[in-house]
Amino acid sequence: MNEFKIGLMAIATMAMVAFMSLKITSNQSGFGDYVTYRTIVTDASGIFPKTPIKVAGINAGKIKKIELQGNQALITFEVLENVVIVKDSKLQVKTVGFLGDKYIQIIMGESQDKLSENSFIISDEGAGVEKLVKDANDVLNDVKVMMKTLRESIAPEGEVSPVKRILNDFTKVAENARIATESLKNVVSGNEERMNNLIANFERFSEQIAYHTDDQEQDSAMKDLRKILANADAMTADMKQLVADIKVGKGTLGKILVEEEIADEVKQTLSSVNKIVGRVSDIRTELIGYMGAGTEEGSVTSASLRVFPSPERFYILGLSSSDFGPETEKETTRIVNGVSTVETEKVIRKDVFRFDVQIGRKLHDLYIRGGIIESTGGAGIDYDLFNGATRLSFDIFDYRSGIGPNLRLSTEVQLWNVFYGKVSGLDLATNDRSALFSLGLRFNDEDIKGLLGFFL
Repeated sequence: MNEFKIGLMAIATMAMVAFMSLKITSNQSGFGDYVTYRTIVTDASGIFPKTPIKVAGINAGKIKKIELQGNQALITFEVLENVVIVKDSKLQVKTVGFLGDKYIQIIMGESQDKLSENSFIISDEGAGVEKLVKDANDVLNDVKVMMKTLRESIAPEGEVSPVKRILNDFTKVAENARIATESLKNVVSGNEERMNNLIANFERFSEQIAYHTDDQEQDSAMKDLRKILANADAMTADMKQLVADIKVGKGTLGKILVEEEIADEVKQTLSSVNKIVGRVSDIRTELIGYMGAGTEEGSVTSASLRVFPSPERFYILGLSSSDFGPETEKETTRIVNGVSTVETEKVIRKDVFRFDVQIGRKLHDLYIRGGIIESTGGAGIDYDLFNGATRLSFDIFDYRSGIGPNLRLSTEVQLWNVFYGKVSGLDLATNDRSALFSLGLRFNDEDIKGLLGFFL
């Protein structure tokens, strides 16, 4: 009875997660009928299926698929029917923030004629972080020219630079300080009594200072405090003006601080940040989770993460568990009175956990992979049909002595949005064939961002 209750709770939890995922990730622009349009861009990096389409900053649709047409990318997308797209509208690929994700913005034109279904919208490329970096490079080039002109003006060719003159003067000051220190040492040596008198005089002077700073004494100097504060305010204003002049490169110290190398370092930093942003935006992920029941293994739960650092290369990390593992045989030899007998015992492990670590390549809709499958070596292939709505998989793994490898054939079918059904056949090359029926969820980058945005 407890297992039955736990099963009901698991099914209810999965149904709630599926419902929330469908509400969040279905098409975040809302419900209704959609009209399909197309466009062509020269660079589709960072854009994937389900990338949002925005009108006036509000989600109005999503990308259905991206195809390679010649040397350009053909994008097919859909927009809510109640959003009127006119003929002279334009399309821009924009970025959310400096390190954010990309989306497509439709800029409405002034025409009164509505664009027909499956028509092309002209793409206005050059917006986003790339344009910002280009403008920053232009500004830095202008700064570099200005710094070169300023350097030539403060250090003319054939003359001693102001910095060198300052260093020469500083050397003279240091030499004078050394001479003064030696003279002071000669004065102090043998004049201890005079020094004691000087200290006593200093103590009397301190008492007088304390008297004049006591605001309870009528003849104290506290009445001059306002004049002193006024002078301090004037000094502060002069200091602010001095700092402002240094910032804009005025004066000798400002000329030292403002150098051409600073502009070069800023330019290199912006270039490095741009490369990092491009690499991060190209990474795609796919999170898959299934729960089901098998004819031999009992209840089965699995979860896997596919990471695509590039469109043609991917990695798989996975973990699965089941009530019962595969059946194995254990042979025991017993010797009684010189007679040996062999006993064969069939062993089935309970509560089995298995992990996957695979690497693969993608060729259009075909995936070729290999590595560790369910804690044993193996390889497999996948093939997507109907734009990824159906996936056929074949795996070979877990070679067993006397039985051979486990051949598994699976079919995944999209039931609705991120909700999938899966049917698998196990040990197809042996007489111990079994079947596995599962229901689960599959999330891509856009689905995960929508789900995290809902909770956070």
